[in-house]
Amino acid sequence: MNRLNNKLWFNFYAWGNFCVFAFFLIYLFCLCVAMLLNNIAWVKELKAHILMAPFLMVIFQLFDYTIKPAYFEALILNGEIRFKTFAPNKYNKFRFIYMIFYKKYLTEYTLSRQSYNGYRIIIDRFGLRKFLILHKTEKGKLYQSKPINISLLGMKKYTDLVLSIDRLHEKITLN
Repeated sequence: MNRLNNKLWFNFYAWGNFCVFAFFLIYLFCLCVAMLLNNIAWVKELKAHILMAPFLMVIFQLFDYTIKPAYFEALILNGEIRFKTFAPNKYNKFRFIYMIFYKKYLTEYTLSRQSYNGYRIIIDRFGLRKFLILHKTEKGKLYQSKPINISLLGMKKYTDLVLSIDRLHEKITLN
């Protein structure tokens, strides 16, 4: 049994998103309190840091646009591979809350040796974004999975995943 996931990087991304949003809310709250109390020194100090929250939000939005991070986990057994994935981009408004509790919203795919028919990896955005599309046959029909984002996997885990999928179809045999 082998388990591949990008849990560390996805948790870093999810909590970073949450912290930027919390920082922005705290900043606005402090600014409103300072204005209500008519504390000129505090307002001047807060205005000096006014661009920090939007700057951080822009950085996270650029990262989100180029990579579209998603949680990915693969459990590799002898005759099958089980994929669990969560793509936070489909929840638009308060997605950082969904990202923190992503384990409730996981989508699971099971791919057995008998139904496996192939895969395709799509790489775009200068190699920063990678999607895995699985092909399987059931009852004589060919089915494709939704694109599974594997961008946050490291190079070693990415190689292990591709080798495991190839071994499932017995394209590669290791002694």
